Amino acid sequence: MNKLHQLFAQVYEEVRSVLDETADRSHPLVALFRASLKEEHQALENLLPKLERGDGLEDFKTDCSVVYLNDEIIESTFRAWLRAVDWMDHEDSEEAAKLENRFPAMKSTLKKAAAEMERIYGAEKIKFVIPALYQPRTGGLR
Repeated sequence: MNKLHQLFAQVYEEVRSVLDETADRSHPLVALFRASLKEEHQALENLLPKLERGDGLEDFKTDCSVVYLNDEIIESTFRAWLRAVDWMDHEDSEEAAKLENRFPAMKSTLKKAAAEMERIYGAEKIKFVIPALYQPRTGGLR
C-alpha cells in the first residue's frame, strides 16, 4: 500500500466512524455536515481503488477535490454545531465534545496527503486540485 493510499484510507475510516457516531443526531447543523460527510465518503470510496492501482492524478483529481472541499465545509459546520449545543446546553453537547478532536486530526492527515501529492506530482499540478489551506507551500504544513 502506498503512502498516499494509506493517508486517504485513514481519512476514510474517520469519516465512516463520524457518520456512524452521528447517525441518530437530529440537529439541523448535524444534517448539514453529515450531508458533506456522505459526499466525502463517496468520493473516498471512488478515490481509494484508483490510488491502490497507482492511477495518475488526472484519474482521481475530481474525487480528490471533493474530499478536500467537503472537509472545509464539514469542519466549519461542525464548529457551528459545537457552539450551538454548548450555548444551549443541548443534549448533543456530550457527543459534540467527543467528536471535537476528530476533525482537526482529519485535516492534519489531509495536509500530509497534500504534501505527498506535491512531492509526487509537483506544486503546479496540485494547485487546482487541493485548496490552498491544505497545500504545504501556501498554508498547510509550514
